[in-house]
Parts: sequence; C-alpha cells; structure tokens
Amino acid sequence: MAQPATKFRIGYITATVWRNGDFYNVDLSRTYKDGDEYKETSSLGHHDLLNASKVLQRAESWIASQ
Repeated sequence: MAQPATKFRIGYITATVWRNGDFYNVDLSRTYKDGDEYKETSSLGHHDLLNASKVLQRAESWIASQ
C-alpha cells in the first residue's frame, strides 16, 4: 500500500497529502469513535471548519515548498 507524502493533524481533523507523479492530492478527514472503534469521515461539522482550514493551509504551504 502506498504511503502518504505527509499528514497534518489538528484535533480530529487530518489533511493527508499524496504524491501523484509531479502533482499532489489532499484528502481531508475527521476521526470519530463509534463504540470502541475509530473511524474516519469526510463529513465536517461547524466546529471542525477552523481546524480544517488550518490543516489545509499547512498542506498547501508544504506542497508549495516541494
């Protein structure tokens, strides 16, 4: 399985950066607990938006420096 180029996480929000040849793609996800199991979703609530903005800014800065 391919490894991500890097990850940025704040709280429950993660931006995962993947290298795709000369380009990069970013997956944005939120971790939550369902019973005893941790899961991920792309659905964000209002309280997640500031952290999402921050991890996306970090991902953009990292990609721009490559």
